[in-house]
Amino acid sequence: MMTSKQFQRSNALSAAAGVLLLAARIANVVAFAPAQSNVISKLSHRHENVMPAFTRMMASPSSAVSASTKPYFADYTFSDKDDDALIGSGRTAIVAGATGYIGRAVVRECVSRGYNTISLVRDATKASLDEALSGSSLVECDVQNVKEVQRLFSEIASGKHACATYAGSDAHSTPLPIDIVCSCLASASGIESEVYAIDYQATLNLLDAGREPSVSARHFVLLSAFCCRNPLLKLQQAKLKFEDRLHEQNDMTYSIVRPTAFFKSVSGQYESIMDGNSYVLFGDGAVTYCNPIAETDLATYMCDSAIDEKQWGRILNVGGPDEPLSNKMLAEMMFRAIDKPAKFVYVPTEIFDWSIGMIEWIAKNFPSQKWEDVLETAKIGKYYAVEDMLTTEEEEKFGSIKMMDHFEKIARDGQDPFTPV
Repeated sequence: MMTSKQFQRSNALSAAAGVLLLAARIANVVAFAPAQSNVISKLSHRHENVMPAFTRMMASPSSAVSASTKPYFADYTFSDKDDDALIGSGRTAIVAGATGYIGRAVVRECVSRGYNTISLVRDATKASLDEALSGSSLVECDVQNVKEVQRLFSEIASGKHACATYAGSDAHSTPLPIDIVCSCLASASGIESEVYAIDYQATLNLLDAGREPSVSARHFVLLSAFCCRNPLLKLQQAKLKFEDRLHEQNDMTYSIVRPTAFFKSVSGQYESIMDGNSYVLFGDGAVTYCNPIAETDLATYMCDSAIDEKQWGRILNVGGPDEPLSNKMLAEMMFRAIDKPAKFVYVPTEIFDWSIGMIEWIAKNFPSQKWEDVLETAKIGKYYAVEDMLTTEEEEKFGSIKMMDHFEKIARDGQDPFTPV
């Protein structure tokens, strides 16, 4: 049992670490990580008494954004070609993580190509409200339950769960071959228990189910991450562990797609600067460079990788068409799009070293999984504040939508308020 002084010291250290963790969390929005702004908002309000400036700068009031259920650049016009001429006609595509930011775009791309598109979701009732998933069959599935995944894949292979386009009276007696299994699964927090449960094991459940002789799925598309090239974090190590399992098998062809960053990832301070706040930069604003890719361009690339034999069995790094962009350049583009003078607050990157050092000391002296998770979160914040997310080879750039196109769009229509369902 701790003494009174030890208890007070523990509380003081917890408070200090909480403040430092907040800075690390903020980096996930300020830098290039695909963090969810609602997590930052909740955390900021929790610590607003000790970090009022950051709270004001990073607050993202939901009332400032009109709700939408569509992927931001989605084109909902179906092809005017005959269905039989579409590349996916008579074939099935299964998308896991279908309600995620990229998953929704992949579903739209598969539907537009004529696939019998099966969207694996947690809650079909909620997912049915998302227009981005229209045209696909919404099937509830706990991807962490290996037996459930295997049963479901077997049912799909036998002709069940077909989307409306293919669900005729003989849908069950006319099975469609499973052409693509696409995993867009990703843990929300990046902590060890989640990444090995989702990024590794749940994704492995999909692969193993697709390899079953009764299923015989043809191709596996993995949405991985460019940052896996320098795997300092648990989330990257979990992804690499699954990539190894993918390389080891030969029942399915595969492609591993590693995007640099998403447009949503680098727009985290939009609402803040619209409210008149300064843009928060780490270092001099040019610590890192990136070339993010639009979700619809990425979805096209992922689906193309399933049919281009030159892409099979490969790790495919891919970024958007922009030249290298620093965080400050991105901020200046955003200010230009909203027609406001640029103003900045500069935060030293050393804040992460202080934060990590403090939390490491606490984790060592007060061992618990909680502090290990806090430490990993701080490391995630630093990683995305100091690491480039940039492809430099022309063959590793794809798409036509540039960052300025995105910023002009959100200046005109508001930020896409994406929330997973």
